[in-house]
Amino acid sequence: MLLELLLFTLVLSIDSFSAALALGFRHFSRRRAFFFAISSSFSEGSATFLGFLLGQFAQNLIVAYDHWVAFFLLCLVGGHMCYQSYQEMRSSPREKAETVKVHGLLKILFVSSVTSIDSLGVGVTLGLVDKPIGLYSLVIGAGAFLATYLGLFLAKRISGHFGEKVEFIGGIVLILLGIKMLSI
Repeated sequence: MLLELLLFTLVLSIDSFSAALALGFRHFSRRRAFFFAISSSFSEGSATFLGFLLGQFAQNLIVAYDHWVAFFLLCLVGGHMCYQSYQEMRSSPREKAETVKVHGLLKILFVSSVTSIDSLGVGVTLGLVDKPIGLYSLVIGAGAFLATYLGLFLAKRISGHFGEKVEFIGGIVLILLGIKMLSI
């Protein structure tokens, strides 16, 4: 059971890591990074638990549409990031120096929630095979917390070396993550 639990945690944390890597190319204060990690943790863990509960009633409906919703929303956020990055690249050096760009709290909550949609399906599955959902939800949430911090840390390192174009790449990563959701 321990190996299975760790594998579920690793697989579901990849989305949190990728989203943090994509959003982390903008400045994150320690407080905002902690908020993002907590948001990802809560979203992944509670989505798994909610999937378990909903699976008792509406399994076919959730499994049929969850990946389409995630695809649309991640592509929307990723496209918006690419657009913002393109506008920044076209702005003058003076305009760039005047502002420090950060992601808003609502955007962080939104991305955390959207990247957790696949956890609904996992929760449904865990319910069907009668796994201890409380333990799974807690460990999956903890994995998302760590993965988010790791993604933000690596993004900070990468952006220092590659400059402002990495936010555009971050948007592309979110779009690709959305496309990946279609294969789930």
